[in-house]
Amino acid sequence: MPPKRKNTETAMGDKQSSAKTAKTVTTTAAGAVKEKKHKSKPTKAEKAIKAQAKATAADLEAKASLEDDEDFDKEQIGPAGIAKLCEDIDVSLETVDMLVLAYHLEADTMPIFTKDEWAKGMKKLEIDSVERLKAKLPGLVEKLKDPAHFKEFYRYIFMFAKDSEQKCMPVDTACAMISTVMKGRPHEQRFVEYLGVKKPIKVINKDQWYNFLDFSDTISEDLSNYDGLSSAWPVLLDEYVEWRNGESA
Repeated sequence: MPPKRKNTETAMGDKQSSAKTAKTVTTTAAGAVKEKKHKSKPTKAEKAIKAQAKATAADLEAKASLEDDEDFDKEQIGPAGIAKLCEDIDVSLETVDMLVLAYHLEADTMPIFTKDEWAKGMKKLEIDSVERLKAKLPGLVEKLKDPAHFKEFYRYIFMFAKDSEQKCMPVDTACAMISTVMKGRPHEQRFVEYLGVKKPIKVINKDQWYNFLDFSDTISEDLSNYDGLSSAWPVLLDEYVEWRNGESA
C-alpha cells in the first residue's frame, strides 16, 4: 500500500511551524535578556530615596488614619493624629517637644502637619520611622540651649501658634506658648500671671512677643536692673514692671 502523502506533508508542515515558533520564542527571550542587561540599575541613593518616601508615606497614613480625628484628611495629620504620635514617641503635648518637631517640619498651622510638611521634614532630618524619630527628637530639643537657635525657634512659634489670617496671637494662646517654650526662664511665670490676672490686653502682637524674650534675657527676675527712663520696651512690659513694683510696695 502506497504511503499517505497528504498526512506526511501535514506532519512536516507542523514540524516546520513548531520549529519556527520555537525560534521566535528563543529570539524574543534573548532580546528580553539583552534588554534587561542594558537597562540601567537604580543607584543606592535612588533606592534609599524611594524606600524613605514609602516609609514616610506609610507612617503618615498610619498616624493620620484615625476614625476619631474630626479633622481627618489623607493630606494631613490633625490633632488626634498628633496625639497618637505623641503616645508612640513617649512625649507629652504639654512639653516643648512637639513644637520643636513642628519647627523642624516648618509647619505653618497649629495643630496640623500636612503631608508635604511631614515628607520634606522627615527627609531633611533623615528620619524614616517612628523609632528613629523617637531617638532623634531629644537631640533636637537639646539644640534649644543655643541662644541663637532658641531665638529663631521662639520667633517661629509666634507665626505657628497664631491664626494664619490674623496678625496677633490671642492672650490665652500666648500664655500657653510662653509656659511651654519659656519654662524656667526669668519672668515666665510672673508675666503669664500678670496677663491672666490683670488682663491688660486680648491679643499679643509680634513686637510684644519678640521683645518679651529680649526682656527675659536682659532683665533679672527681681527687676533690679530695669531702667524705665532709658529703656525702650513695649508699653505692655513697662506695665508689667509697674504691676510687679506695686505688689512690692
